[in-house]
Amino acid sequence: MRLPFQIRLKLLRQRLYAGLAIGGNVPVALEQRGEDLFVRVDGREIAIPSPWRWKLYRHGWEARLDRLEKEYGVGRHVRLGPGSIVFDIGANAGEFAHVCARYGARVHCFEPDPKVHACLVKNIAGLANVSAHDAVIWKEDGEVDFGLAPDRADSSVFVESGSRVKRRARTIASFCRENAIAHIDFIKCDAEGGEPEVLQGIGELFPRVGAVALDTGPERAGERTHEACAAILAGAGFRVIEEKVGTRWMTYGVRGES
Repeated sequence: MRLPFQIRLKLLRQRLYAGLAIGGNVPVALEQRGEDLFVRVDGREIAIPSPWRWKLYRHGWEARLDRLEKEYGVGRHVRLGPGSIVFDIGANAGEFAHVCARYGARVHCFEPDPKVHACLVKNIAGLANVSAHDAVIWKEDGEVDFGLAPDRADSSVFVESGSRVKRRARTIASFCRENAIAHIDFIKCDAEGGEPEVLQGIGELFPRVGAVALDTGPERAGERTHEACAAILAGAGFRVIEEKVGTRWMTYGVRGES
């Protein structure tokens, strides 16, 4: 595989750091088989849509999952256990499903970018009780104009991209009705600016949602969506928590007192 020089240089530096046990770095390698690209780390292969994603695994697979667990508030604002129902909206390559698998949760992963969805399917293949759905979660059912930016992990309705496709749109409420889902313990959402629309599509199901964690970073024409999301969550009876966790700006909706 012919990688860009910058990536090859950084992988060489990563190998050096790992060999010298600097900063908790571990060996990371990239491998291409046909059209599929994989990162190899800690004895496992992870399908990735872009070679630039190797950086997420510099400290190893479990460290990557630990970071996601912390960012989305699992163990702090969210409690998961066997049988918990989780909706992973903007699932990307499926890493958060592996976080949920630590707790035995049932996960519905939603990822509408075709290239990324193919990676998602490969990465969750060995997990029980995890399924992948090729749809945009939105405020109404139908069809939306969707921009593709898989190399930047930025594919969304709002991204500026020369590559745009029509994708099926679903609301959380209609998906639950069609699949006989009576409640959702946790909604994890990274919709790249579409977080308010995701919440609007919950509708009458809101009283049966236990907790919500939203990445409300500046992905909507450079603006955050936290204020709109906080208003919707508060109106639905959630206690709203705003935090910056690492590089992520997070908005949580939780039940109960602080």
